[in-house]
Amino acid sequence: MPKTILKGLVIIICAAVLGACNMPGRALSAAQKTALINTSVAETVAAENVISSEPITDDLATETAQPGTDDLSTSTPETNTATPSNTPIPCNLGMFVRDITIPDGTVFKPGENFVKTWRLKNTGSCAWTSGYDIFFAGGDAMSAPSSVQLTAGTVNTGQTVDVSVNLKAPTPAGTYRGNWQLRDPGDVIFEIENSTSNFFWVEIKVVPPTNTPEPVTATLYRSSASKTISAGGMSSDTRAGIAGNGDPLRAFLDFNLGSLAGLKSTSTIQSASLDMSNLSGYGCFEFLNPLKAGVVSYGTTPDYPGEFNQSPSASIFSVPSALGISGPVSITSVLQNFVTSQGPGRFQIRVWYDNDSAGSSYSCLTEWANPVLNITYLP
Repeated sequence: MPKTILKGLVIIICAAVLGACNMPGRALSAAQKTALINTSVAETVAAENVISSEPITDDLATETAQPGTDDLSTSTPETNTATPSNTPIPCNLGMFVRDITIPDGTVFKPGENFVKTWRLKNTGSCAWTSGYDIFFAGGDAMSAPSSVQLTAGTVNTGQTVDVSVNLKAPTPAGTYRGNWQLRDPGDVIFEIENSTSNFFWVEIKVVPPTNTPEPVTATLYRSSASKTISAGGMSSDTRAGIAGNGDPLRAFLDFNLGSLAGLKSTSTIQSASLDMSNLSGYGCFEFLNPLKAGVVSYGTTPDYPGEFNQSPSASIFSVPSALGISGPVSITSVLQNFVTSQGPGRFQIRVWYDNDSAGSSYSCLTEWANPVLNITYLP
């Protein structure tokens, strides 16, 4: 009951009591009147307590909380009681853990051998024994065996095992993948729980080597076959000019390209130069006709007179005189043509003056102590 109504009742009761006190024949003392009023008030309060224990019928109190409101006073707490699962763990069940060797995409040369190792975990309820194996299930075999024993001992539930397969990269370039599966002693394939395909695999790339050779730089000195040829015969000196008796002198230089490692007819000559600037002599420095050099092919034992008049197959240089040879002369294209056509044979050069038969009235001599052939090539 609302408190305002209750207070009104108290006032009415008190008034009635006081009125009764003033009725004829019922004269009460002041103490009696006070006691009577207190008793009435106490009874009223007691009545109030009895009413408040009843269900509240006030409009605001009887509103029902709607879903989604924040009225926690009328909400009923939920209870989350987990329902125990009775799904049994399969006897045979595995898990791929990781690649121990050869991650996916590893690059190999054609035909290269390798060993692939996986780590697998027993997540079933039965132990793996020596009767279990892994087997090739499709894709690129890469020279693999059809199956490999999973373990020689026992792999209990929750334990891991590393299993390896010897493989060989295919020859053609490309990407290759071989799929593998688990099998029990009864040849029944069982699941790999973290693989939707139930496969674990090996995946590699085959890339042919570029085989780009490193350039080779070498210095060749004239061989013992180098001679000076004149109308009168040969000598071991390398001189060009005119002898005192008027005979022409022609220097014959021999460089043995066969001594260069890896040089062949398909090699690339990156650079080559002939250095004949280290010379000495007399008379020919003022000779009016040019000094020339060209490639000839005398063979291993040059002889007079047949080779004396042989025409050079290629010109190396032509200078006003020996003084015109102040440093190395490039012969890259000349040497490349020679190597391509002749292979690493004997590169032979004849050096002479354009008019070296002026007779006894004029003599000159140009001599080279150590002509040098510098070469850089790709084998």
